[in-house]
Amino acid sequence: MDKKSISVPEMAKMLGLGKTDSYWLVHKRYFKTVLVGGKMRILVDSFEEWYAGQFHYKKVDGTQPGKKYAHTMSVYEMADLIGRSSAVAYDIVKRGLVKTEVINGRIQVDIQSFEEWLASQSVYSKVRRDENV
Repeated sequence: MDKKSISVPEMAKMLGLGKTDSYWLVHKRYFKTVLVGGKMRILVDSFEEWYAGQFHYKKVDGTQPGKKYAHTMSVYEMADLIGRSSAVAYDIVKRGLVKTEVINGRIQVDIQSFEEWLASQSVYSKVRRDENV
């Protein structure tokens, strides 16, 4: 039987956080909590949904965050793929050459849009192969 909820210390351990930071996440209401026997518990489903939709916190077991946005990449990842500086990548974004979305305050580039743009021009090309892109 899988757990339906975890304690705040369990969540803190999963993310490698201290007590203050873990309760700060709870206070911000990033996930649903319930009281069981007077103790606060975090609903696992809501925690996993939050984890899949953010990029800042990483589980200590290596599970990558942001799975909900696997169809995107960061501007820095795009810069790395084309072997240019982040300033060049941000210029491409600013000129609207690729589709982007702002997720948790970060600009994320739509991978399909990037691939279409890359194929439509001859100035830039991939300098490294990325398995996810």
